[in-house]
Amino acid sequence: MIITLLIPINTASPGTSTYHPLLGLTEKITAGFQRGRSTGAVFLDIQKAFDRVWVSGLIYKLITNNFPPALIHLINSYLVNRTFQVRVNDTLSSSHSINYGVPQGSLLGPLLFNIYINDIPTHPQTSTNIYADDTVTLATYKNHNTITIALNNHLKLLETFFDTWKIKINIDKTIAVLFTNRKTQPTPPTLYSTQLQWSQSTKYLGLTLDKKLTWKQHIIQTRDKFRRAQRAIFPLIGRNSELNLYNKLLLYTAVLRPILTYGSPVWGYAANSNIKILEVAQNSLIRNIVKANRYARNSKIYEDIKISPFKAYIQNWQSLF
Repeated sequence: MIITLLIPINTASPGTSTYHPLLGLTEKITAGFQRGRSTGAVFLDIQKAFDRVWVSGLIYKLITNNFPPALIHLINSYLVNRTFQVRVNDTLSSSHSINYGVPQGSLLGPLLFNIYINDIPTHPQTSTNIYADDTVTLATYKNHNTITIALNNHLKLLETFFDTWKIKINIDKTIAVLFTNRKTQPTPPTLYSTQLQWSQSTKYLGLTLDKKLTWKQHIIQTRDKFRRAQRAIFPLIGRNSELNLYNKLLLYTAVLRPILTYGSPVWGYAANSNIKILEVAQNSLIRNIVKANRYARNSKIYEDIKISPFKAYIQNWQSLF
C-alpha cells in the first residue's frame, strides 16, 4: 500500500537503484541535446534530511493519505518519545529527547522520508527527479532565458513547500548546472532570494556530470580512485604476493572492478577515447596480477582467466537496463 502511494518521480522504491534516476536524468538531457535544446538543472541539497523530518507533519500526511489507523499508531509510537545518550569510555551522558527525524540506517527510515516529501509540488514547465533526499528540478528549452524563468517558477513553489513542512535547504551546497553545447549562459536561477551560480559540473548519486555530458571528468576521477584503491591492496594482488591467482582475481572483481564500472549503464556511451582511460587501467592491473610477459595479448589473458574485458563487461551491464 505504501509503495503505491509514492509519486512516479520518486524512484527510491523496491526494485530500483541509483541507476534509475541517473538514467532518467541523463536521458532527459541527451534528448534535449538531440533536439538542439539546453537543460538547466538545480540539484537541491536538503540539510540533514532524515534528521529533520517533522514527526507531527509526517503523521498528518499518513492520516490524509488514509493509512490504516493501527499502522499510524504503530509508526507514531516508533517515532515519538525517543531518547539518546552518548558513552565515552566509562562515562555516560544524561538522556536527551529526539523530537525530529526518522531513524537513519533503519528499514523504515527511507520509506517514511519518501512519504514525507511525496507531495512535493511539480510544475508544468519543468520535470523533477527524486531519489530519497536527492532532488533535482530540470527545464529543457531552446531559449536559455526560458530555462531560467521555468526554474524560478518551480523553485518558488518548492520554497513554499519546504517552509510549510519545515524542510531546510542548504543553499551553499545547492548546485545549478546548465547542460548545453552553447557558450552563452542566461542569468542563473534564484532560490530564497539568493542567485545561484552556474557550475561546470556536479556530483549526483556518485557520478560527476559535466555540462556537456562528455563524462571525461568523471572517468578521470574514477581512474584516480581506482589507482588509490589498487595501491592500498597491491601487496595482496601484485606480482610478489603469496596469494594464489584465484584469490587475487577475487579481490579484483569484488573490490576494484566495482570502482571502475559503477554507473557504466549511464556513462557507457562516452567517447572511446574516454572509455580507453579505464580500459587501460584495468588491463595494466590484470597483466600484473597474472604476471604476464610483455608479449602476451590481452585478449588471450582474459580468455584464460575467464574474466570479461572492460568494454564487454560494461556493455553487458548496459543491456540489463
